[in-house]
Amino acid sequence: MFGISTSLKEVPEEEKNILRYPSRVHFFLIQDFASISDRCDLLIHLDSYADKLFVAREVNELIGICELLIQRYCTPKEPWLLNQAHYYPNEPWMIHQSDELIMELHQFLELLKRMCIASVYQNALICFWGD
Repeated sequence: MFGISTSLKEVPEEEKNILRYPSRVHFFLIQDFASISDRCDLLIHLDSYADKLFVAREVNELIGICELLIQRYCTPKEPWLLNQAHYYPNEPWMIHQSDELIMELHQFLELLKRMCIASVYQNALICFWGD
């Protein structure tokens, strides 16, 4: 699970401040994207049983990884679907209702990206706590 913190010892108390890394999304990214490129290793090859503190440079890298993966998997290929995106400005993953896995992937990536941006503004770090 991901959260904004200054150390691995400070786990956010409120559930709404924690972002779970769905195992289904993780396995999909390992199987599909990892064989193509190593540009997203920071997220894709994250050990789900270990804790990790992402330093400021890595937080910025996570933002780029999220944007890259959203572009690759979640941006509709059909131009008419892009017009639907403005109907869901706060929940852009809703345009993928026909594909549950892509919808879950998009939701996770958007929320992780927002969390990373918020941590930059708060001058905090992103932590990952394993199982």
